[in-house]
Amino acid sequence: MKVVVVGKHEFAGKLSTEIDGAIFIEIDERTFPDGEVCPRLLLDDGNIMQDAHVIIAMQLALDQSKNQYLISFLLTIYNVKRLGAAKITCIMPYHIYSRQDRESRLGEPVSSMYLASMLESAGINQYLTINSHSYGKNPLSDFFSESESISLSAIPLVAQKVKKLSNSSEDILCFSPDEGALMLAKEAADAINSQFYGAIRKKRDPDTGEITQELVGIDISLQNRHILIVDDLVSSGGTMIGAARIFKQQGVKEVYLGYIHGVHTTEKFKKLAKEDIRLFVTTDSIKSDIPGLTTVSVVQLIAEWINSKLSS
Repeated sequence: MKVVVVGKHEFAGKLSTEIDGAIFIEIDERTFPDGEVCPRLLLDDGNIMQDAHVIIAMQLALDQSKNQYLISFLLTIYNVKRLGAAKITCIMPYHIYSRQDRESRLGEPVSSMYLASMLESAGINQYLTINSHSYGKNPLSDFFSESESISLSAIPLVAQKVKKLSNSSEDILCFSPDEGALMLAKEAADAINSQFYGAIRKKRDPDTGEITQELVGIDISLQNRHILIVDDLVSSGGTMIGAARIFKQQGVKEVYLGYIHGVHTTEKFKKLAKEDIRLFVTTDSIKSDIPGLTTVSVVQLIAEWINSKLSS
């Protein structure tokens, strides 16, 4: 089956070069004065989508409205379906609305579930993302009931980049800033052959959002050690700042931060950068150019998964 990759040149275009035999079609997105979007496919041949496996890969930009991004995605799915696509794979590197995967307070929407329903109604057959926040009690498969859903992990890429940039021959201990993400700390530790991983205990007040953190259950000395704190996303940065300060109070030598999705603004990152933290490493799941933030690409990770599926 013919494979067509659709999206912007910076991300989807790069992805298309890594997928065997893929054709790239760029999107030219126009925004009207009233805010409506018009994502046009730059086609030379109106039949290019006919009976094709179309892979729509759209990278969220840091300064882009998530709602505008979602509408552009939905319009593009409907458009390629109208033009005859036989199969549609949706690649949303950062799974928007993923933090709203349960009703925390009475009357709140389960937005992650509704997002899945919208994408499936538009016509997707596969959904792929990087380190979805929907894990534990509500994994992606709970919401995508009519299509295959995949969440690839870029934690090893981030951890290995931190290890390389640290130039340290010493063991780097891996921690998550809360117990719910302990699996990420373990994954990071495995990727860099660390001898220890753990988690900070965190509690969030559902009404005020206030966070309390404490270090518990650690039976080794952290004095003069190197610490990598890993998480799936950073928004305000408050959780990471709190975690870093806890470790500094324990006398650690260096603290590194590694996370998949940098949802923070430039101003929020500047606040993070004021802390005594040596390295900040994230992925290009969200397009940004923040000075001081090292980025590793997830394109090869995605391409390897797609090529393995195409060849099977």
